[in-house]
Amino acid sequence: MNYNLNIKKETLSNGLQVILVHKPDYHKSLFLLGAKVGGFDIEQNVDGSLVHYKSGLAHYLEHQMFYLDGEDVSDLFANLQCVTNAYTSYTETAFYFSTTADIKKPLKLLFDFVENLDVTNETIEKEKGIILSEYDMYQQSPEQRLFKETLVSLYKYHPMKIDVLGSKEDIQAMNIEDLRQFYELNYDPSKLCLVGVTGKDLDEITDWIYECQKDVESKLNKKIERVIPEEPEEVNREIFEDTMDIHQPFVCVAYKMKPCADKMEAFEKDFAVNTWLDSVLGPLNPNFQEWLDQRIFTQFVGAEADFTTDHSYILFYAQTTNPNAFIELVKDLVKHTSLSSEDYQSLHAQAVANNLRGLDHFDGLANDLLRSHFEGQDYVESLNCIQNMRLEQVKEYICDLDFSHMCVTKILPNESI
Repeated sequence: MNYNLNIKKETLSNGLQVILVHKPDYHKSLFLLGAKVGGFDIEQNVDGSLVHYKSGLAHYLEHQMFYLDGEDVSDLFANLQCVTNAYTSYTETAFYFSTTADIKKPLKLLFDFVENLDVTNETIEKEKGIILSEYDMYQQSPEQRLFKETLVSLYKYHPMKIDVLGSKEDIQAMNIEDLRQFYELNYDPSKLCLVGVTGKDLDEITDWIYECQKDVESKLNKKIERVIPEEPEEVNREIFEDTMDIHQPFVCVAYKMKPCADKMEAFEKDFAVNTWLDSVLGPLNPNFQEWLDQRIFTQFVGAEADFTTDHSYILFYAQTTNPNAFIELVKDLVKHTSLSSEDYQSLHAQAVANNLRGLDHFDGLANDLLRSHFEGQDYVESLNCIQNMRLEQVKEYICDLDFSHMCVTKILPNESI
């Protein structure tokens, strides 16, 4: 099944990857230019030599990229009737714009500011205050603190334990040499991917992309790989408690899982386990309302899993008046790794429907295509994988889970300790 996706792929002479999706009868266009670099890139192997960076460098650079010839790029896009933004995840950084107007000038602008670093000591110092304010804002959120400390408890060496924003000390110490070195190694055209979702003619857009890139050459002749340190099976710390100015405690019960053997296993297992979690800690569970009534948790409750080839975990989290009752509930839930045919049919149909609806959400579709490209996966094959996933496969993955390595994180009201 190809989902009526008209996808055109090109590789330019400078190595730039281009993925274009034609959406007939749509006036909107969204273009996203991404680099396979993010919060995990604290250490890289550059031609056999280990290079160590300050934490949060990918995110800091993302902020700094929004200058071009001394002007704020956001203002330049606004003048072209475009909305623009960017994000940095653990594994990629992307810059994008959307518009219902002409795309040629904004697309040229997207290339110009991403492929040309314009930073000064003044802009770097100005940005420090903005990023430190963002850091403090997250620190004051009990939900963010809960997840952040949980990841520190799970991982001893893996960069997952380090916030994408970086540490406060590294943010304060960031300098122009850090940014330039990181940019030169990770933002060469040969390491970038452009994703476009548009109702406009793809051949005409392709011609314009070639025109924009005709004088842009790849200057990178080094092999660069992200370094992920070897991680023990055991959690870094079994129990962590902290206090904040809150009324009710927050708690997270986390299980450290073995990384997956390959990308296909990771994709399938991620879907299977998250489907199971939706059935055990969600409204489909007939006991869910009773747990709410007993105040074992509030409306802030959930469970999620992340399975990849370099890390895997399962989280159960809640706001609760009785953290110990929630912890015991989770311990009981993981003993019952079953999934009924009725629940699976409902959740599977919901997942397929969400995927179909997602094809018309330009930003989500572009992000998924970028991530699939960087992970070496075929996006349509991934959709088909979920479409064809059978209950027996899901049960096999769930039954194979090892809940031996657990940690608990509590964020308690100030007067609790």
